[in-house]
Order: sequence, then structure tokens, then C-alpha cells
Amino acid sequence: VNVCKKKISKKENEISNDGKFSWIEVECLGACVNSPMIQINEDYFEDLNPEKLENIIDTISKNEKPKPGSYRGRTSAEPENSRKTLMRNKNA
Repeated sequence: VNVCKKKISKKENEISNDGKFSWIEVECLGACVNSPMIQINEDYFEDLNPEKLENIIDTISKNEKPKPGSYRGRTSAEPENSRKTLMRNKNA
């Protein structure tokens, strides 16, 4: 929220000065294991910190598309140190 206030606008639902952004805080995006995270249009950006979020916003400001997904290199919601359960299940 602090990054959004700094980079976009101080208030929710307020359009940024450049007319490209607004933001709203929501209760749940269903990805607690990958938090902190943000949804921008149809894309999800996960495993964020303030600097990574600022870079994402800066990238969009330059009319470029940032890469969605984990910003720590995870696939889906997998554990960072490999699987710990369902080891005998090939497709788990």
C-alpha cells in the first residue's frame, strides 16, 4: 500500500497524475503462500517487496510489460526448497 501511495496516488481509487494508474486494497486474492502479491489487470505478481513493486510500476510507466509470476523464481505455489509432501505421487 505504501508503494502505491508513493508511486500512484495517496488515495485509493484516485487516478495517477499521468492517467495510467489507480489502486485499491483488497482483502484476498487467494495466494497467501505467494504474498506479498499484487494483481494488475489480468496478471499476478507474487513474492514481492517494495523495491520489486516499484520496478513493476516503473516498467508499466514506460509502456513496457513486466513479467508476471513469482519474483523469487518459484513455479506456482511450490515450496522454495522443493516438495516435502506427496513425494510418491508423480503428478502431485
